[in-house]
Amino acid sequence: MVTFTQVSKYYTTALVLLASVCCQTSGAQGAAAAIAPAKAADSCKFKPGQTSITVTLQNNPNAFEPVCQPTRIRVNDRTPVKLTLENLSPIEICTPSTKASTPTTVTNPLESIINTVAGLKSFDFEQNINSNDFMQNMVTIDSYLGLQPRTPTVTPPPQRLPRNQQTPDQQALTLFNDIAGHVLETAQKITKKQTVWQGYYQTDSDAMVTYLFTDYRGVNYTQFDPDGTPALAAVRAHIATSSIAANGYTDAYPPNELDYAKLQMLIDQMKSLQSRLINNCTTSGKQCDQEILHATTHLVDQANAYMSIIQDNFKNLQAAQSTLATSFTALHKIEVDYKDRLVSGQIRIASGVLMQDFTLGADYSAMDTGTISCSSDTSPAVATTDAIYYSITFQNIPAFTVSAGLLTTFLQKNEYGVTQQLNNTTTPPSTTTVFAITDSARASVLPMAYVNYRIGRPTLKTWWGEPNNELIIANNVSMGIGINSNSGTNQVEFFAGDAVSFSRVFIHAGVHFGRTESLGGGYSLGPVPSGFTGTTAPINWSYHPAFSIGLSVRIAPF
Repeated sequence: MVTFTQVSKYYTTALVLLASVCCQTSGAQGAAAAIAPAKAADSCKFKPGQTSITVTLQNNPNAFEPVCQPTRIRVNDRTPVKLTLENLSPIEICTPSTKASTPTTVTNPLESIINTVAGLKSFDFEQNINSNDFMQNMVTIDSYLGLQPRTPTVTPPPQRLPRNQQTPDQQALTLFNDIAGHVLETAQKITKKQTVWQGYYQTDSDAMVTYLFTDYRGVNYTQFDPDGTPALAAVRAHIATSSIAANGYTDAYPPNELDYAKLQMLIDQMKSLQSRLINNCTTSGKQCDQEILHATTHLVDQANAYMSIIQDNFKNLQAAQSTLATSFTALHKIEVDYKDRLVSGQIRIASGVLMQDFTLGADYSAMDTGTISCSSDTSPAVATTDAIYYSITFQNIPAFTVSAGLLTTFLQKNEYGVTQQLNNTTTPPSTTTVFAITDSARASVLPMAYVNYRIGRPTLKTWWGEPNNELIIANNVSMGIGINSNSGTNQVEFFAGDAVSFSRVFIHAGVHFGRTESLGGGYSLGPVPSGFTGTTAPINWSYHPAFSIGLSVRIAPF
């Protein structure tokens, strides 16, 4: 048997589970609220340079996850960013968390990796509320009496005389029997009405549960109108204050104390007559009629039992009405809060759905991360979405940059030295000491640090195959300096040219000014003149230009 404490818990649970209306889809409503595939795909795309993000909430079965988590974006310093949630439900309240700002070190040479938080925890809610008859503890007079045994009455005199010919005691006995004969009929009328209203409140509870579990996300938000919906018309009528009817037994009015006023009057009259009929049994020295004592006591006790059952049922019905009223009041408050948010501009209607905008503010040379969470407008609130994470990098596209990498130069490399040359024209063969090129290369690679200056406006695109990552394409004037150790000694060399940058990656093309060797001292390639006693060739160094291509990664600003 369900108690009314349990009934209250059922309705509290129902209000808490308002969060799950986003997770329930019913017939055509669910189909109307489904997100078009094209729109869902568009919400996942990122347009470089945009300062707004739209997050689309879903319906069942993925109500806790948006169509896409917000894209990590880069905006210029001190640029406000707007994040918009669409497809909200009227019962949802969404709030951002405290923004966590991570300042960016401008000259940091290290690459930083941004980790996206994954694996959002979901919440499972019980999808059904026990809709068993919560009035099972109602007791009817018929069930109490079983087969309705014949009501005992006081045995009348063998020959019943007309009332005007009866003695006062005989008149009291006749009146008592007449009143007792109306008690059961009166009690049955009352319990019949209570049974009818028991069904009304059960139907109302089912209607409330059904309404609470309706899907209000997307285009279904217009259907949230607890004060006007026909689905709850009976609930609104049944929780109204009881009216005083001309006939207290009519089913048109909720049960009230007037229903059992007639029964109470009959019982009071029976008790008054009983005192007179059993006076001999309570007065010393008089003979007691045991049959009258037994019958009157039985009938009065039975009438009191009827009254007790009816009053208990009435209290249960009052509790059911109060529970429904409390639940409907909570639902009405949600509607009032929703309309207040519309009027105040916290939420808005656009494209046929509810939206909420969050201005995330502006920052300077920082990475701002945070979350937005939605919960039901109930007490206690229940999450309707997992945390929605966002990440914004505030950073201007720099004009001056420093990058480091490699340079491939096509400057001819020749190293000179003194070596031995085999002479096969003599017999036996001999060797000759000569000046010769001991090492050469048509191209070489050396480390290079570049200073780049962006010219013109950059082009904002996305990486190929990476629609969520911004690609900044810019043209730069580039100058470089490096150390070339390919000749065996460290030589300072330079670069000047153009560089095309793809975000942090630079491709350089231009002129390499490299130092090359030549044979010094007026000597020339060939046999070493007599009188030369050195073991290494005299070397001259000079700068020469050559075409070169380089590749580097930006290290400053970060």
